[in-house]
Amino acid sequence: MLLPAAAADPWLRIQSPNFELFTTTGERNGRDLVQHFEQVRAFFAEAFGSQPTAARPARIIVFRNDKEYEPYRPNQSASAFYQPGIDHDFIVMRNAAGLEDVAVHEFTHLLVGQSGQTIPIWLNEGLAELYSNLEPRGRQIIVGKPIRGRVQALTSEQWIPLRTVLAADRTSPFYQEKSRAGMFYAESWMLVHMLVLSREYRPKLHVLLNSLKENGIRDESGARSLMNAYDKSVDSIERDLRSYMSATTLAAAVFDAPETKTDAEVQVDRNAGYQARLALAELTAVTPDKITQARAAYRRLQQDYPNHWEVEQAMGDLDLRERRNSEAAEHFAVAVELGAKSPRMYIRYAKALSLTNRDDQAIKALRTAVQNDPGLDEARFELGVALVRTGDFRSAAEEFGKIKKLGPDQASRFYYSFAYASYKLGDRTRARTLIREARNYTKNPEEIAALDKLSDALGR
Repeated sequence: MLLPAAAADPWLRIQSPNFELFTTTGERNGRDLVQHFEQVRAFFAEAFGSQPTAARPARIIVFRNDKEYEPYRPNQSASAFYQPGIDHDFIVMRNAAGLEDVAVHEFTHLLVGQSGQTIPIWLNEGLAELYSNLEPRGRQIIVGKPIRGRVQALTSEQWIPLRTVLAADRTSPFYQEKSRAGMFYAESWMLVHMLVLSREYRPKLHVLLNSLKENGIRDESGARSLMNAYDKSVDSIERDLRSYMSATTLAAAVFDAPETKTDAEVQVDRNAGYQARLALAELTAVTPDKITQARAAYRRLQQDYPNHWEVEQAMGDLDLRERRNSEAAEHFAVAVELGAKSPRMYIRYAKALSLTNRDDQAIKALRTAVQNDPGLDEARFELGVALVRTGDFRSAAEEFGKIKKLGPDQASRFYYSFAYASYKLGDRTRARTLIREARNYTKNPEEIAALDKLSDALGR
């Protein structure tokens, strides 16, 4: 049973320029931690050009003790975790004091998650560990310092075979079980340390990352990309890794420290019971196997805080994910009446309407999304697809033509829909070009068959 955060609980909401933090640990700890997150964010942005997308702002939840944290813990070994969401991404921690390295570890996961690229778990955890203990020193930041606990494990315990480390996923006992996870993290850290910072492996890191990006789910473990990038077998890389670990020194990287916002820009809300409970319910709703608890949390919020659009919107999202499409549409409609204006909510509202055969209303909702945020390409994409579905090919082509950027998961559907609209408008040359583009983004047999059928209609 998840523990609700009652309105009278000592929840604080601390807002900095880029983070929203909910905590029961007290104002000073909260201020210090959110400032640390701002510093780390600035470091990644300046050093690598990496920062979370504004589409899913980061929410941080910090509990004061294990009792509060335990109902949300995803596995035995997690003292903190990153959880992607619908409107927010979450970093959840059990305490703030002295856990700056944990904060950086989870923030690294957030950056990877919001990059849109799926990478093997050993690389994800290894990168998070590598940057977890970055150290500001004057006007510089040092990355790659030895992590004492990881070094001790690697020098005193039996190693997991590298093939096993590479093959691990989120269901693996080496990742889930506390007694085994320590060595998995240690080896992942050392492998990534070698790949990123060693003189021999560092020059080909970009080859590895590009290969992982191109191969995607076809190389879930990354083993094939690893071997191809360095032209070595896994056994040979493991021997190099053991030699790298036994060296008397480890390489490190030094970066200029960026300027960050001052503590004065942090805003504190000391009456945050409703917002905290809403955040916890949202976190629960996006956690696997906790739908029942999330629904109960939202019902309590409805009772305690009636006529709040945030709750209705959240319940709509929950119903939509469970394919209760009519119920989802009703909740979204109530949210709109109560003042909800989120363009992304309107996209999901449109999906619920479309799935209940209300295409005209879905198009109206998508036009509202575009009106509220003309730069939201996802809204224009869904609007274009809906217009194709209703036979308004000219309007669909106009919307598709205004799109500047979409994610790779949407590319095939975009190019096919645009090609189909162009075909119906008699623009065969553009249709053929778009079909060729679509083929670069799919290996799905059904999508390939649809492209073949459209090509046949064009006379190939």
